[in-house]
Amino acid sequence: MSDYLDPNNEELLKDFFAEAEQQVEQLESNILVIENDPSNHEAIDEIFRAAHTLKGGSATVEMMELSHFTHTVEDVLDEIRSDRIKVDEDVVDLLLTSIDVIKAMLEARQNGSVYEENIDSIIEKLQGLIPSKDGKAPAKAKATAPKTAAPKPKPASAPVAAAPAASSSDILILPDITEEDFMELKQTCEGKQKLWCIAVKFDESNPMNTVGGIQVFAALKNVGNVLKTVPDFDALYEDQFYENVFYYVATEAEGAEIEDCAFLSDVTLITDAHLLEDYTTGTLADPAVAKAAAAAPKPAAPKPVASAPITPSDDVPAGNMTAAQSELLGDILNDNVLKPEPKKEEKKAEPKKEAAAAHAQQSSILRVDSRRIDNLLNLVSEAVINKASFNQLAMQNAAELTHFQSIEAEYKERLHNLFDKLPDYMEQIKEGVAAVDIRKNILKEYGSLSNIFDEYESEAKSISGKFRSYTQNLGTIAGDLQEGVMKIRMVPINQIFSRFPRVVRDLQRDLNKKIDLVIEGEDTELDKSVVEDLLDPIMHCVRNSVDHGIETPEVRAAAGKPETGTILLKASNEGNQIVIEIKDDGAGIDVEKIRKKAVERGLIHPDKAVTEQDAFNLIMQPGFSTAEKISNISGRGVGLDVVKTMINNLKGTISINSAKGKGTSFIIKLPLTLAIIQGLLVRVGREVYSIPIANVIESQCINISEINHIDNYEILNVRNEVISVLRLSRLFGITESVQTDECYIVIVGTQEKKIGVMVDALIGEEDVVIKPLKDQFTNSPGIAGASILGDGSVSLIIDVGQLLELGVKQELLAQAQEQAQYVQ
Repeated sequence: MSDYLDPNNEELLKDFFAEAEQQVEQLESNILVIENDPSNHEAIDEIFRAAHTLKGGSATVEMMELSHFTHTVEDVLDEIRSDRIKVDEDVVDLLLTSIDVIKAMLEARQNGSVYEENIDSIIEKLQGLIPSKDGKAPAKAKATAPKTAAPKPKPASAPVAAAPAASSSDILILPDITEEDFMELKQTCEGKQKLWCIAVKFDESNPMNTVGGIQVFAALKNVGNVLKTVPDFDALYEDQFYENVFYYVATEAEGAEIEDCAFLSDVTLITDAHLLEDYTTGTLADPAVAKAAAAAPKPAAPKPVASAPITPSDDVPAGNMTAAQSELLGDILNDNVLKPEPKKEEKKAEPKKEAAAAHAQQSSILRVDSRRIDNLLNLVSEAVINKASFNQLAMQNAAELTHFQSIEAEYKERLHNLFDKLPDYMEQIKEGVAAVDIRKNILKEYGSLSNIFDEYESEAKSISGKFRSYTQNLGTIAGDLQEGVMKIRMVPINQIFSRFPRVVRDLQRDLNKKIDLVIEGEDTELDKSVVEDLLDPIMHCVRNSVDHGIETPEVRAAAGKPETGTILLKASNEGNQIVIEIKDDGAGIDVEKIRKKAVERGLIHPDKAVTEQDAFNLIMQPGFSTAEKISNISGRGVGLDVVKTMINNLKGTISINSAKGKGTSFIIKLPLTLAIIQGLLVRVGREVYSIPIANVIESQCINISEINHIDNYEILNVRNEVISVLRLSRLFGITESVQTDECYIVIVGTQEKKIGVMVDALIGEEDVVIKPLKDQFTNSPGIAGASILGDGSVSLIIDVGQLLELGVKQELLAQAQEQAQYVQ
């Protein structure tokens, strides 16, 4: 049980970080919702639940700095939920800033460290939002309140009034356990450890009362080994409140220290550590020793300054109060965290925990709809049945093979006998026996040889038919399995779309613009590996639209546009591709401005006319920017160039459409998955290559004489369009096959570029499973990966984007060398 809650448990950390990421996303998205609609109580409840869950989860894995800070945020959210705080721009800003702090704390933990930045100012602002109750100032957050031990009171020189008697509801009776269980718990104690039972009474009014048992469990692990809980730990982990929980702990600590560790402000009402030396039943937990913070009388003294610790006043009865109790009461009155902060030396001695956290970050967790798993299990069961059918067919085939061998042996033996008797039949003919009689004798003895294989032939045809049927069934199952596995890897693009409302909100405030972000098609699914690499390209495009596209309200009003600009973020499916569109209704692309910038940077000649398409290509050049000044948003020329590079790496394309004064749209097209593609298999020499079908425009069989030469280029005229020809044999150094009058040209292209690839033969289309190249083959130019064909041979997959860039250079070099040899 204790291993399950071990903060070094990698599986627990993975689950926590995955859940925490979801909770943070819910917090951020719903905060933006209530900014526009403060009366949306459903969103407010979602925010509170997310903060509540994050607080409890972080306490479970002993990330107390996160738990305490989230508790402060939760207090503010509770006031918002109760309509005691009005949601305005300042409140939303502060909440979003708090979310950023929570993200930073999670990131620090994932990297194996603890967040140590000073957040006192943020906490003070959060506390300042909480309205005072009964004239009291807002309580200080427990995340930063230091553990300050109050001075121990001097022993009373005279008898004083006794402490108030505990109510019957504060009396905790330890649960009965069997003597066998008691002896087993005692034997678990090691060395000087003693067995303690800690009785804890929880505060039902606490908003997160259902996870209080887990929090105390985690706290008690700091002083010893938690051996048993009543109720059982699995019950504590459920979303149910238990007022009294009992913890059996093996520890060397004393009772006061254990009680200090188990008592958590706002969570527990009573904690009582009871030493178990001998087996007893129905032991009464002494309430006089318990930490009854709720029942403690309030001191009449004025409120102290936060920096000055309070000591128990003379008005507090102390006759029955021990020194440890008095010290604890001072801590409670000062609202300090009862759990002592770990020493710096202890923090340094946690490499195991840090390594576990860092390792948890490296693994990527994929959440899958259980129905998809059920579908896969159903397909696997069908595959198992199909396997049993093949096994049965194999056994039947083996039996028929044995039968065939026996029939073959009989056939050979009888045929041998026939040849042995032929001389006898010849002698009988010489002796005058009629040929008709001899023929009858031969047919009688050997006539069955003609149909001796009929039975086997019938069985062989039956087996062949079953084999075809089972193979077709297996193909169907394999196809469904492939589709099912692909669906498991598919995740909604909303995972990245959900981040942009916050981005646009912050940018429009920095730039003094008014922007409405519209998101469509957020449920569109694509491969998880694509989603993970798609955030940065879309981020660059959105920031470009906000900064360069949408005008300021004054400019828009002067142009007759609404002051609020619109950015559309849309995803949709087109065949086996996903299309993402980032569209704005801003100023559009100024072709003349781009031409001037290009001339200034020496990219084009001053006299060259620039078309719209030329301008769109120029803004994707490395280092190109039209921003007048460099800011943290734009101006460094590292935006659209990065977008183009990353989209190309994802085997996709990006295109730009723009109309001056009306807006600009970026259209990104990507394959749904990078794991399996359709490829056109071609043969060059003895090698087989795969060209992605998505990049194939057409293929032709032409006569060699149709290829012309212009300035060292081989070109082909295809319907009055000039296409450069690239010989794969030259590019990859493959010995060309015997020259013939005909060859095949596969025209491939990406964006506005096209090239004709000369190959020896077209084999056909086939689903290609992409296997990444490793070691020295990783950076092979023009090759995207490899695939294993049905016959076991390896086929390299062509990277068409690199081929276009690499091919022209290599072709020019090869042709120049040929001409040089010809001249010599």
